[in-house]
Amino acid sequence: MAIALLLHLLAATLWVGGMFFALWILRPAALPLPLAERVGLWTRVLERFMVIVWGVVITLPATGYWMIFMGFGGMQGVGGHIRLMEGMGWIMIAIFLILYFRSFRPMQRMARELLIPETGLYIEKIRQYVRINLILGLVTISTAGAGRYW
Repeated sequence: MAIALLLHLLAATLWVGGMFFALWILRPAALPLPLAERVGLWTRVLERFMVIVWGVVITLPATGYWMIFMGFGGMQGVGGHIRLMEGMGWIMIAIFLILYFRSFRPMQRMARELLIPETGLYIEKIRQYVRINLILGLVTISTAGAGRYW
């Protein structure tokens, strides 16, 4: 149970922390760069981050359901805050899948073909999805941490 919880917390921290870093630290720092350099930077960053997020979207449900069924005896043993966390987690995963297949993959193709303005448009779409997922992630973490006290 302790290992599942540790992996769950680390996965959530990597995903939400990575999104926070991308939006609030890297994006403002990259804005002064010329568009071609900015697109190159974001392409490299997102390619690395997507590998991590794929691991996260597998780890979170696996460890979450492990804890629910092995530690709490199933869904009847968990509070509403856990059910809320589960629902928001699945919404975040769905948004990630949409982001990945509808924006990230086309962005990669555009970057390979050196279609810089088009790549930039896809990066902007990705940013919008990431903003939504960051908000959901922060709410999910808050729910997980404080929900049992409501």
